[in-house]
Amino acid sequence: MKLLGVGCSLLLLISLGCNSAETPAEVSGTVLLGSEPLAEGEIIFEAVDKSTAPGAGPIKDGRYTIQVLPGSKKVKIQASRPAAKIDPVMKIAMKESILGPEFNEKTTLKAEIKSGKNEKIDFQVKQMSEK
Repeated sequence: MKLLGVGCSLLLLISLGCNSAETPAEVSGTVLLGSEPLAEGEIIFEAVDKSTAPGAGPIKDGRYTIQVLPGSKKVKIQASRPAAKIDPVMKIAMKESILGPEFNEKTTLKAEIKSGKNEKIDFQVKQMSEK
């Protein structure tokens, strides 16, 4: 009898956790660096209210497709290149961001993600030295 109660509790928890608001949406689009596709990078969609886990994925040849929970998101785009400086401990080139903070840690980019497919969620970014 005790096992039946535990089973019912688990079934209730599973059914509560499976509502449509928690079903990830497919988000795809392009990221341009100036007028050219961003060769490589990462895109991150974070809930504006921090209520859900972020969705992230790679950008390759200016394109991305990832799974993101629906809602209002701030979007961070990261891209880097090897720095001229060599790490003295690891003996490898360190990485430096090629994008300004307005596209990552102090992002101004936003998106509204709806359930289902969200296509053509496109962004244009600039190199750090560009204004």
